[in-house]
Amino acid sequence: MRKFVEKVVFPDAQAREADGKPPSKHVFVEMARLNIIAMRLGPGKHLIGRVLMDGVVKPEEFDSFHELIIAQELGRIHARGYSDGLGGGTCIGLPPVLNFAKPALRDKIAPEVLDGKKFICLAVTEAFAGSDVAGLRCRARKVNGEWIVNGT
Repeated sequence: MRKFVEKVVFPDAQAREADGKPPSKHVFVEMARLNIIAMRLGPGKHLIGRVLMDGVVKPEEFDSFHELIIAQELGRIHARGYSDGLGGGTCIGLPPVLNFAKPALRDKIAPEVLDGKKFICLAVTEAFAGSDVAGLRCRARKVNGEWIVNGT
């Protein structure tokens, strides 16, 4: 992981910090190829059938310690904004899909995100809850085939 960060991520992070642009597509492509995007979500069913870091660790052996190593190595780039842009949205946005979406939706969205083809995020805010999803007062209900959204 350290070699990957030093060779692929760090140079791009420093360049993007200088020019203010988001992480380059080639970084996401390489992260997807090695299944780093999937590994950043921690151990779980989403790793089954994937080859992690060219086979360095098997999906069933991947644990929170491996996830910690990934986080620590990515932290070495010294570019906080870039780090968030490098998949912070995926780490917070994909777990609700993996855990709560209907299978058809989950099976469509998850592979596209884990393979680096699409991005995802969890975009919520509310006057009384901020980004605390559990504290949201806004509610959606289906009425006559349409959604009615009420809240702040």
